[in-house]
Amino acid sequence: MSRAGFFTRRLSLGWLAAGLLTVPLLPAHAQVNNKAYADYFLVGQFGEVCTMCDVMVLCQAGATPPAYPSVPTNGSFTLYHIQPRTFWSQVGTIWEWFIANFSSKQLESGHRRPVTIYTVDDGAWAPPVAGELHIALDPPLLKTSDGREIERIGRRWRQSAPSTELGHCQRIPLWGALEVIDKHTSKESAP
Repeated sequence: MSRAGFFTRRLSLGWLAAGLLTVPLLPAHAQVNNKAYADYFLVGQFGEVCTMCDVMVLCQAGATPPAYPSVPTNGSFTLYHIQPRTFWSQVGTIWEWFIANFSSKQLESGHRRPVTIYTVDDGAWAPPVAGELHIALDPPLLKTSDGREIERIGRRWRQSAPSTELGHCQRIPLWGALEVIDKHTSKESAP
């Protein structure tokens, strides 16, 4: 190969590499930190629920969303402990965010993550149930494996089928909720 051919080939590979590196720098209008989703339940300052974060959601019967500083000491409610995405689901986020530079459908359609469901009836805690949660922006729903869903705009909580309004939901601080859960679940497992 001649010296000119070598430099021409190297120059064209350089342009190709530069082009590939700039693709992710193009405006990512499709990503979930889009202002259209800013008011959705569980969308934060940096976009959708972080993939490595735990989130605690309390749902309760009522005409308005509850406003507790932590888990209530009595009453009837359901707690959803939304856990981080699984390892392979985390790996999939790399692809999702790359595709989001071209189309928002992948991120809008959502993802699945583990959830532990705690049901409390008049202060009596039922054993926790392991399940799955589907988080989506379009339609704006959190769907749980217990057949319930949380509407992400008004935070309405309802039974999926048949569609029945159950109440409303709120996000509560994680660490305080975990302490209360630990206290109640350790009582049940004690001999």
